[in-house]
Amino acid sequence: MKGIMRKLMLSNCLLAAAALSVASSSATAPAQGTVVFQNDSRGLIYSWQGTNDPTPVLTGANVQIAYAPAGTAYDAWNASENTTDWLAQNPGWTLGPSATNDLGPDKVGMFDVGTITLDGIAAGAQAEYIIFAWGGDSPTFDQNFHDIGLWYNVAGPFTTLTGGNGQPAVSLADTFTGLIIPWSLAVPEPSSSALAIFGGGLLTVLRRKRRPGPCGRCL
Repeated sequence: MKGIMRKLMLSNCLLAAAALSVASSSATAPAQGTVVFQNDSRGLIYSWQGTNDPTPVLTGANVQIAYAPAGTAYDAWNASENTTDWLAQNPGWTLGPSATNDLGPDKVGMFDVGTITLDGIAAGAQAEYIIFAWGGDSPTFDQNFHDIGLWYNVAGPFTTLTGGNGQPAVSLADTFTGLIIPWSLAVPEPSSSALAIFGGGLLTVLRRKRRPGPCGRCL
């Protein structure tokens, strides 16, 4: 009987020690920063509806966030990169959640993903972030990039404070200034000089065709 009691006491002691260890680890682990992943009318998502005619995205914006502690080196994204390619060149940055939004006709050009935690960034610290955005029905930026290759862009970096550790999450709407999704970034529009060269060449061809031949007919 005494042996059983000793075993029970030892077991209880081990359980208490384990619980104390977990509690101690939780108490010493730094709280993570939190933000509200949203925008508002101060920084809308636009898409090109025609030449020089950006219009707020009608069905809400498809967005994904990437973030890093403030001061982390940033190698700018370019139109030939998906998120994996860009992250490979930007150590210290983390790809966050994505969302496709349809917030209704009264919130065109807006997104609201809710509160998210920025892993690796302490509560109350500053963070830098960029926003990937795309049009259409693809569930992720990379799928749109690979399958469609149109209607995508990236904005940032922006700097924000974070909440957490008893403080409310900080809205990204206070720092996000907006973004325009063009029809295509992969195929640049022709420059004015290229258009001038093309137009001059076309005019020369037309003049040659109109030059009278020996028979009085146009060559």
